[in-house]
Amino acid sequence: EMYAIPLGSIDSTINIQPTDIKTVQNKEVIVLRGEIIPIIRMEQTLMIPHVKDPNELFVVVVHAGEAKAGIVVDNLIGQQEIVIKTLGNLFQGLKMFSGATVLGDGRVALILDVATMMQ
Repeated sequence: EMYAIPLGSIDSTINIQPTDIKTVQNKEVIVLRGEIIPIIRMEQTLMIPHVKDPNELFVVVVHAGEAKAGIVVDNLIGQQEIVIKTLGNLFQGLKMFSGATVLGDGRVALILDVATMMQ
């Protein structure tokens, strides 16, 4: 599965080790430049399998307003200019996604709604 995150929502991307993740009030967090950032795991949030080596984690630090979170992803593809298409009535119940796009290689990527994921 491939997902896109709007560039305007991304603060940074980092590589971390599992030992960098701490638990605070029963929630996973990382400390980044002195700031506590809650972790969102794609495999738990979207009920998808985690396929990457668990010893190397990629985290996309995103924001919605003043709030920040780190989304753990299997891989980072890069930055692309995309055209966002609405999902239509059939996918109206999928609150985690704001739309979809067709990538340059023909694959379809769902676009994550960062604000909804952070709730």
